[in-house]
Formats: sequence, structure tokens, C-alpha cells
Amino acid sequence: MEVNIRQINGSWNLGYSLAKHVLSSVCTGHNEWGHPEFDTTRSEPGEALFQLKYRSDFTQIEPLAQELNNSLSAYFRSSSLIIPMPASQARARQPVTEIARALARKMNIP
Repeated sequence: MEVNIRQINGSWNLGYSLAKHVLSSVCTGHNEWGHPEFDTTRSEPGEALFQLKYRSDFTQIEPLAQELNNSLSAYFRSSSLIIPMPASQARARQPVTEIARALARKMNIP
């Protein structure tokens, strides 16, 4: 998976992202209900997250967790717990929670 690691700032001590989610998005018109449609290009991690969250493709969990482990675990070696961000939408399976669980298994932490 091609990534572009960037440090992100916020109300936390240390944060990183794998890549920008959307690289470009162009409105291609409107559908029969008047809703805009877009031609969107995403980064590899962005596409994987899109497929997981909006297409319920849970096969994306392991590749995302593996990339997080490969690319970012060195920054968080002293971590003893992974807490996923609270979900913004109710789902039967929460993508962020699933990724956090898979990453925790790979890093051998709760």
C-alpha cells in the first residue's frame, strides 16, 4: 500500500496519518434525484477506508491494520492501549473499532 506519512496536530500528544484520503474530486453532474455525482480519486489507504466504511468491505481491515503497524508502530512503541475514535454513525460493525482491534493484535497490546 502506497502511503505518505504525515504528522497531524490536534488535541492529542502525537498523531500521524497514512495519507490524504481524497486526492481529487470532480463533479460529473447530477443523478435522477438531483444529487451531485463525483469522479473521486483516493489514495490507496483512502480507497481502502472508503470501501470499508461505505461498501462494508471488511477485507480491508487486515491490509489497513498491517500498514498502520508497518508504518506507524515505531512511533508508538511505548503504547500500552489502543482506543479507537468514537464512531460518528451507528453501524453493526464499526470500521474504526475493527481496525483498532486488528492493529492491537499485531502490536500485542490491548
